[in-house]
Amino acid sequence: MERPMKRPRIRSVLASVAACVVAATTFTLAGATPAAAIGQETFGCRIAPGVVFTWNTYCNNSAPASTYNVGFAVQNTSGSYTFAWSVSGPYQSINTGCTATSPTCSVWVSGHSDSSIEATVTYTQNGQSRTQTAYATVNRYCGSQLC
Repeated sequence: MERPMKRPRIRSVLASVAACVVAATTFTLAGATPAAAIGQETFGCRIAPGVVFTWNTYCNNSAPASTYNVGFAVQNTSGSYTFAWSVSGPYQSINTGCTATSPTCSVWVSGHSDSSIEATVTYTQNGQSRTQTAYATVNRYCGSQLC
């Protein structure tokens, strides 16, 4: 007695596998999100050392130190950007970033006197630009208390 050929079953299984691959690819491509249009970004600052870890338009030091790292950051970016930074106020030096390719800018600020640092960034994506400003205030500490 001759065994029946199982080719129709193999073809059916292969057709099912191919259909699953096409469906998975379609769902993956349909779920892919294009780069968001400019305008979804946020900009803020924070100061270290400190106990405030969120990025805000206005930030203050929250712990005594002789030198502070005042950081500014563009967040919620998607895709490629260029950045133009402007930092004003009595900062000592740039720590990191502050370049055309960096979404962050960090400066060193003395804790021996009250200081106000303002950072403005213009970021550009696909020919569209947006400018935002954040303000950092470093208050002098006398021991563990603000002076």
